[in-house]
Amino acid sequence: MGKTCSSIMARIHLRISPLVGYLLALAFYSSMMFLSAISEKENTDSFSLDSEEPAFVRSPKSSRSQSDHVALRDANDFYVRISTLETKCRKMVRFGGTYCKGYLDNEKYVCLDDDVKPNSRNCTVYSFGVGADTTFDDMASYYGCDIFMFDPTINGSELQMTNSEREAFYPWGLSSFHYKQNFSIEYDGKPTEKLEGEFTTYGDIRKRLGHQKRDVNYLKLDIENMEWSVLPQLVKGGHLDRVSQLAIEVHTMDIIKASPEKVLPLLQSYWQILVSLKQLGFLRVSHRFNPVLETIYFDRAHNQSISTCMEILYVKRGFNRRRHLQSRLPLPEVPL
Repeated sequence: MGKTCSSIMARIHLRISPLVGYLLALAFYSSMMFLSAISEKENTDSFSLDSEEPAFVRSPKSSRSQSDHVALRDANDFYVRISTLETKCRKMVRFGGTYCKGYLDNEKYVCLDDDVKPNSRNCTVYSFGVGADTTFDDMASYYGCDIFMFDPTINGSELQMTNSEREAFYPWGLSSFHYKQNFSIEYDGKPTEKLEGEFTTYGDIRKRLGHQKRDVNYLKLDIENMEWSVLPQLVKGGHLDRVSQLAIEVHTMDIIKASPEKVLPLLQSYWQILVSLKQLGFLRVSHRFNPVLETIYFDRAHNQSISTCMEILYVKRGFNRRRHLQSRLPLPEVPL
């Protein structure tokens, strides 16, 4: 077989004219140069504190950026936009997660690119919405972060934390205002314990912890549809200025029971809130739909089923660089 193929190739080679040979050589050279350019770009993509350019490329005049302020055409347009990534993470890792109804749930993705990665010797994670699954919090603590866990709907003494030196639990819920609410904890489907849960604002929680000037390297929000009232307050209050990565479990299940004429206005209001995050420098770097049956919306216009619950990770590019430069600024002179 090998000999036959060689003889055929020999005959073909003899029939190639000089012009064809030149064109083939030119095409081969161009391909090699293209691959070399890609390889060089990948090798120089690492973040450097001394580099003049950030470790990502995006055009503020792109059609995608302009579409952020264009009204949604329909429900499908919202889910197409929200699933479109705005930057790339070259070192994405998964922390935690357990299987529920055949699907991995409660896992969170963390970007370890140099310009946004948490410092493994000094980092802070806020985890709002813990439930009974602390696998994310455990892994983040072993990475080297101090984990502050919040959930008013569970008994903290029942949590199986594996790294108590770095993990702290508080029975507080995140809201746009302060209030208390009673909960019944169920075991094996039967309510066996009653709790009075306290909800308060992000600013109040920071004040209670004495964290007003502390950076939050990773802010996790899994607060069951309350993100739509909390996020505007975080944006307007400047509370996200010290946040590097923002992980949100986004809930849009309200459209399932909403009348058809209310679906688009609901999604439009959600979209405007997400656009406000981009105005602060947050870019979508990861998106995953949660395909749970209870969260499926049937889009009649496109004859398709859409999952209305999803996990999204935003990163604020260049966060570590800016913090580094700020730490090197000289202290202002104090008049004697």
